[in-house]
Amino acid sequence: MPKHAHGTINLDFRTSSSKIITSKTDELFERIINKNLSVRRINISVNNLKNEEEDKKENNFQQLNLFTNSEETVEKQKKEKKENNLQHTIIKIKNKYGKNAILKGMNFVDGGTTIERNGQVGGHNE
Repeated sequence: MPKHAHGTINLDFRTSSSKIITSKTDELFERIINKNLSVRRINISVNNLKNEEEDKKENNFQQLNLFTNSEETVEKQKKEKKENNLQHTIIKIKNKYGKNAILKGMNFVDGGTTIERNGQVGGHNE
């Protein structure tokens, strides 16, 4: 009987970037899975979450490091801010026009269930 795969990964910084979170999740998945076995279930847990507005009020400073390239840090912050603005815009559009207003291309392939599930309440037909 195969053993369950368990693992954790930590971020050294706060982020709301779905790209960063997804890449770290993929990294953990590739590290812990046995590629000869099928995946039956994946559980993800997130800890130490903070409200974005409260976090901005508390942490309006940044510790400088002499060994870090500040230009790279500034560029990363700009990219994350741009992605954050995009996420907020998508949320506003979905709130105004409904959950199906913006979808990924994979939701339109055969077997895609997102459009149908967006019309359900709690996974059930209304």
